[in-house]
Amino acid sequence: MKVGTILTTPIRVDYMNGDYDKAYDALADKKIGIIYKTVASVEPYHATLHVEPGEGDNAKNVLDNAKIKWYEPTPFY
Repeated sequence: MKVGTILTTPIRVDYMNGDYDKAYDALADKKIGIIYKTVASVEPYHATLHVEPGEGDNAKNVLDNAKIKWYEPTPFY
């Protein structure tokens, strides 16, 4: 059993306007591995897709090409 820190490249997208579903589908179509995903339960209701560290730049390019706005993650409380 492996124990330790999970390394990912987090990419934040809007959730309420449908960008989350579009981003998930766009990344899946290009076979970019999503390690896990989170959705905030407080406003602004964004989602964060965590992809393999080596695929972060490629994932961002896929989202840019699909015209999906993404953000660098920032902590919220």
